[in-house]
Amino acid sequence: MMDSVISIDCLTFLLISIFVLGFGILVTRTIPLLKAFNIPAAVTGGLLGCGLVSYINLCTSWHLRFDLSLRNQLLLIFFSTIGLAARFKQLQEGGKTLMAVIGAVILFLFLQNAVGISVACLVGCPIIYGLLGGTIAFVGGHGTAITWGTLIEQQGWTGALEFSLAAATLGLIVGGLLAGPISQHLIHRYELESIAPSIDATTDTPITIPASLDGMFGSVLLIATSLALGLGLHLLTLHWGMVLPQFLPVMLVGILLINLLDWGKINFNTAALSFWNDVSLQLFLVMSLMNLQILSWAHTAGPLLILLGAQTLCAGLFAYFVVFWAAGRDYDASVICAGFTGMVLGAMPVGMANMTTLTHRYGPSPKALLVIPILGACCMDIANAVVIQLFLLLSP
Repeated sequence: MMDSVISIDCLTFLLISIFVLGFGILVTRTIPLLKAFNIPAAVTGGLLGCGLVSYINLCTSWHLRFDLSLRNQLLLIFFSTIGLAARFKQLQEGGKTLMAVIGAVILFLFLQNAVGISVACLVGCPIIYGLLGGTIAFVGGHGTAITWGTLIEQQGWTGALEFSLAAATLGLIVGGLLAGPISQHLIHRYELESIAPSIDATTDTPITIPASLDGMFGSVLLIATSLALGLGLHLLTLHWGMVLPQFLPVMLVGILLINLLDWGKINFNTAALSFWNDVSLQLFLVMSLMNLQILSWAHTAGPLLILLGAQTLCAGLFAYFVVFWAAGRDYDASVICAGFTGMVLGAMPVGMANMTTLTHRYGPSPKALLVIPILGACCMDIANAVVIQLFLLLSP
């Protein structure tokens, strides 16, 4: 029987992803184990969707192929909202915690690449694959994996893009599954509690955002401006010979934009911005997980899984024994560990999803929700770009 390739356009894929996310929310709320380990609903739904797609591709004559163009745009929207949430005046509020976590993160960038290179040498892979399975794929996520994977493949390393995307996608899964148990163990072991007032405790009505053009348009305009100027800046950097992920200039423009608005004392609806952040994040995760091309990774499955295991162990131990202590050994530090673990294995979207899931159960953590986005917006990706370039210069 001849196989039939069924191409799913971006709009249909979006509709499917919305239903899959809704199913993931239902399953996560229903199964106690998923709630107990604080697994994000997007990860639950995405993995279930991935299983169904893999079954169809393997056991039927149909092969589903998704148009990922909208998923990639959702990633840009998400990082624009991260940039628009990073205010310079809030850096003082993070204070010592922010500086300590920044120091720990920079140390971890070198450690993660060193682990990647060591495992690559151990399993007989080229060193460049160790970098692809280091901060390029895990800290950088899909945006950085696509950028560097494409560039390295153009230089003659066949399969580099596929390998980096596989590592980035598996990082989404592990980052979403590992962070909850680590932070939960820290919370229970040290009997940590949130000291921030709960929103639900101070009001009897649900929190809503204005569902109107006036309520939403300010945030939509800011996101659109960040995208337009950021993508234009990305084209300029390419013209100048600088290789940067697309989302980085978009995020930097968002940072500049929001701080200019603060300087001019211009306010806008932050709840609406948070809505777009959450929507783009959850749908991006679902789409990425559903598009796992498990069968196409068969020839690299061994080295990839060994690499993933080593990076997972490294990230988990570093979060537990270094980040938690550097961040202050309190409830906020445990939530920061969840954000850190997701961020260094599956990029910023996973870290934010981990923290959101954790704070919904154990209580608010304003410091963590301030430190991790600022870390991602002002430090992580910029430092990662520098570290990647340094390792590439040192590699034979």
